[in-house]
Amino acid sequence: MTTAGPEEDLPTLLGRNDHLNILRYIRAHKLREPQLAIRHGKLLLDISSPNDNTTNGATSGVVKSRSRRLGDVERLAALEQVCIASYDVGEIELAERCLMELEARLAAAGGATGANGIPAMVGTRYKLLLALRHESLYDYEAAANMYNEMLLENPANSYAAKRKYCCALAASSSLTDDTAAKTTTTTTTPPTTSSSSIEGAIQELNEYINEHPGDIAAWYQMAQRCLSVCDYASAAYCLEEVILGCPLDSSLHCQLAEIYCTLGGLEYSKLARKHMCQAVHLEPNNLRAWYGLIAVAESYLDEVDKLPSSTSGGSGGGGSSKNKSNGNTNNGGRKDAEDSEVAKELVKFSAEKLMRVYKDSPKMKIVIEGMLKESSESL
Repeated sequence: MTTAGPEEDLPTLLGRNDHLNILRYIRAHKLREPQLAIRHGKLLLDISSPNDNTTNGATSGVVKSRSRRLGDVERLAALEQVCIASYDVGEIELAERCLMELEARLAAAGGATGANGIPAMVGTRYKLLLALRHESLYDYEAAANMYNEMLLENPANSYAAKRKYCCALAASSSLTDDTAAKTTTTTTTPPTTSSSSIEGAIQELNEYINEHPGDIAAWYQMAQRCLSVCDYASAAYCLEEVILGCPLDSSLHCQLAEIYCTLGGLEYSKLARKHMCQAVHLEPNNLRAWYGLIAVAESYLDEVDKLPSSTSGGSGGGGSSKNKSNGNTNNGGRKDAEDSEVAKELVKFSAEKLMRVYKDSPKMKIVIEGMLKESSESL
């Protein structure tokens, strides 16, 4: 059940120590603040964990009075929130305490209990907590099975689909770690990560994206998974989808430009240069983008040098005669020549920018001067 959050902002609520409305605010705005939820949830519910320090009597009395005034609905919501936050940060004992109280309340409300002591009448929210418990115990297969059951009941359950992907990713990571440990103990050859180790995670994420194509975070996750298996073309496609949702993020443009530069080729080099220029335009202090702009501009010039003289706008005799007999080729060569001049100017402009940034750092200034000199000689 989703409830409207308080009208005050979070700093105001924190200043008043309004534990109930702080939890409501976190839920309403879907914030991931596990430590905040745990701290105020424990004070609201009058529960403690083994790591807690003893509080003074005045504070304890206030907490107990608030806990007694708390209604059943609010207490259940707070217990659920603290339980999820505890699993998030690894406070398993606190999560188990919350889960035990929830189970007792559900059993009292539903009457009979099913297998393994689980209340017979439980909702999806309680099943999610049980699945998170399996994840905390590294039983990813059991957790994935529970998520599958929830998705069969409601295919639109995006939370279950996301957690199912997380289980597959965690399982593949643990499998890779185990393989690496065995390899290092049996041979001196460094272990390598197989693409098949995350194939299941990519498949789960692909299924989720098919159902939720507007989830920008999922597209970014897919880009990272594609990069982990060196599928740069797919990673570029995924980042393009991310940029459609976040067009003003300088770091995203920088990442996409780096991927295009890695793919190589004249067209990809042009795209890399455009996105790197956009990155420095959006964030002028993005030093990675300024260095990247030099790299992608020089990469473009290298690609132009690989072209035959007839298509690169060269001034050689054979190239000139062919350009005269073919108007389209002549136009293409002129365009490449113009782009080459733009790339050369971008290298100089970026190097000068870095020189100004490092004007008070003699060592870095020497490095940039060397880079500028090397680029000038190659140009």
